[in-house]
Amino acid sequence: MDIKSKANIFFKYVLIRPMRVLNLFLIYFSKFFKLTRVLGKPLTAMIEPTNYCNLNCPLCPTGEGLLKRKPENLSLTDFKKIMDNLGDSIIHLRLWNWGEPFLNKDFYKMVEYAKSKNIFVNTSTNSYFLNEEMIDSLIDSELDQLIISLDGASEETYNKYRKKGDFNKVIKSLEKIKELKNKKKTRYPEVKIQFIVMRHNEHEIKKVIELAKKTEVDTLFFKTVGIMDEKLKDKIYEYLPRNNIFQRYMLEESEVKEIKLSGKVCDYLWSEITINVDGSVVPCCRDAQGKHILGNIKKQKISDIWNSKKMVSFRKQVLRNKDTINICKTCSGSNKEFTIKEIKIKK
Repeated sequence: MDIKSKANIFFKYVLIRPMRVLNLFLIYFSKFFKLTRVLGKPLTAMIEPTNYCNLNCPLCPTGEGLLKRKPENLSLTDFKKIMDNLGDSIIHLRLWNWGEPFLNKDFYKMVEYAKSKNIFVNTSTNSYFLNEEMIDSLIDSELDQLIISLDGASEETYNKYRKKGDFNKVIKSLEKIKELKNKKKTRYPEVKIQFIVMRHNEHEIKKVIELAKKTEVDTLFFKTVGIMDEKLKDKIYEYLPRNNIFQRYMLEESEVKEIKLSGKVCDYLWSEITINVDGSVVPCCRDAQGKHILGNIKKQKISDIWNSKKMVSFRKQVLRNKDTINICKTCSGSNKEFTIKEIKIKK
């Protein structure tokens, strides 16, 4: 997330409530001193509205049919209970994870309920289902930010990774969002195009910048391609960009190794909570299979999970040696290494 968005969250959603200011201080205090029992409560929640997806992206466990978790949609009732359980400390909700959010029919109502709690809400989509009616509902829901995956500036390039996707639908949805936002005289949701730089699309970077300008999105950001499941590790070879500026990994004796390491300790477990569709709490979004379950928010209070023995133990392990944890091996621990460059399109 860019600095402007973070500043917006702080001034719009934190300063208005003194307890949120205090909680923010406690979280950063805990991070700085690497306290494994965190003094504050989570600031950000990632909640998975569904783990169904309509695409077959080659490096995605969901798209490749490798997700072992039961496919399901989160009910609106359970979503409301989860939000109520999380309490007033949450200032940012990421409403997506290992599925296409708009496959959940209650998505808009979830956004509306979250917004009633005065928090920043964003989501990420392949934009396949965003027709005029859905975009209209989306704008009315007061969603703050919409991230749209667009890994190509042409249909041919786009389809090489977004299998079963529709490039023209994505472009039409971007144009319709622009039209309806202008009609309703609103700047929300802010639209961000996400472009994962891969071997087959790195030649279209200039073209996608022009496309972003034409559709008047707010931001365009370029990401490095990553390994999200050990079973997909061998597939990374054909997608690694030729230009090493865009690479997160290097090949060394037929092994894929992380090259963009920040030296920074991952701090997700100190400020964020990730909740799968079944209510299970996992360390972060990289645990697609739910191998490291730290609790279940449908069955437990957030206070019983946040500083539980499992959570504290996992934080200690991350501080000691993150490479002993399978989901952390190919992760730099910092989103700065995932995002190559972010360009503000709309000033």
